[in-house]
Amino acid sequence: IFYASKRETQAEMAHTCRGTINLSTAHIDTEDSCNIVLSNGGRTYHLKASSEVERQRWVTALELAKAKAIRMRNNQSDDSGDEEPSSQSDKSELHSTLKSLASKLEDLSTCNDLIAKHGAALQRSLSELENLKLPAESGEKIKAVNERATLFRITSNAMIN
Repeated sequence: IFYASKRETQAEMAHTCRGTINLSTAHIDTEDSCNIVLSNGGRTYHLKASSEVERQRWVTALELAKAKAIRMRNNQSDDSGDEEPSSQSDKSELHSTLKSLASKLEDLSTCNDLIAKHGAALQRSLSELENLKLPAESGEKIKAVNERATLFRITSNAMIN
């Protein structure tokens, strides 16, 4: 069960609860880059994150909590006694997935380091080239390339952070 609060300030959040929603039967949707909609039957909750990254963290956490709630509901209604093997296979699958994600995260970290290293080298080279005494036409082209490199650096930094 997910608890939602209507709050005017952070301090009031712990004291004012707007209700609950059963995640195992809830529908989780995103409206835009910062908004999440939780609905279940007649109840709908609109949540707003401070950024797209935070919204994605919330959606991921809610989806994981929903999957856990569904498993718990199914385990409670399943009296066949074969819960342990499926639990072990779930653990094995989770371990495999975590291992794969850790490997991909390491690859992303390596790519991040390479982008930062090569981006800095490109920026230095362009600055050195800009400082050379060249005809006016060459200077304009160098300036355009330098602006594009700056846009690339800004974009890659935004992606990395």
